[in-house]
Amino acid sequence: MRFFTVLSALMLFIGAARADLLSPRAFTDAVAAAASAAMPSAKVTVIGDLKLEIRPLNGGGSVTPDLSNAYGLYLEAPARLKDVIHTYVSSFSPSELNANAHVVDRSHIVPVIKNQKWFDDTEGALRKEGMELQHAPSLVAGELVVVYAVDNAKTMRFLTTRDDIGDPAKLDDLAVGNLKRLLPKIEMEGADEGLWLISAGGDYESSLLLFDGLWSGGQIKVDGEIVVAVPAKDALFVTGSHNHSAIARMHAVAGEVAQGPYGLTSDLFVYRDGKFVKFDGN
Repeated sequence: MRFFTVLSALMLFIGAARADLLSPRAFTDAVAAAASAAMPSAKVTVIGDLKLEIRPLNGGGSVTPDLSNAYGLYLEAPARLKDVIHTYVSSFSPSELNANAHVVDRSHIVPVIKNQKWFDDTEGALRKEGMELQHAPSLVAGELVVVYAVDNAKTMRFLTTRDDIGDPAKLDDLAVGNLKRLLPKIEMEGADEGLWLISAGGDYESSLLLFDGLWSGGQIKVDGEIVVAVPAKDALFVTGSHNHSAIARMHAVAGEVAQGPYGLTSDLFVYRDGKFVKFDGN
């Protein structure tokens, strides 16, 4: 079944990431060096793994691009490292950097799930520059945080307090609505053991936790309450709380996938009373 193919691909991806490939930080440093050489009129700063800040030397707003997509392309084809970096760096022209960075295309604001460590590290770096991330006030599940980003055809950047987002109270509804419109069809594929994989294009599977109708609409049939694992941004597993063998297997898989470059958490969560809470086996 394709479920096993997808699962095997995830495990191979993790194995590749742990082999003799550039680490996320080494890849970030390589992109930063290339960007500095290509844009002498800008200051390029590494603010974390797969995160840069690019600021024009003559003033104006900065951009904080996320390198996750570029790193994923590199892992798929390590021999194309130079091409991947060149393609990414060339997407930022001097005129684009000198534009008002706070102008936001609200039709492409999307919600992104991150873990608390990523959030704390990124906030710490941004606060040194007088900024903070635009994020939801409440955790979505466990220590998972919802931050907001603008995702366009070339890159994704996380929104900060320097961005004009309109009414903050409407940001969550706007972002979730945009993601529903931008995502391809949501698919659910399973195995006989009652463990399922939900896919939606490969970039925002974890953000599907925010689609209330998906979890409360009755279309997901499992044995007991809905239990999920979101070990990475592109991995979402589902089973039922009464299926103990599937729970054990999902926990093992989540522990492995969470170690990858897009890792979020190895915790499991149960959908209960309209929200996700940490699953303790009961």
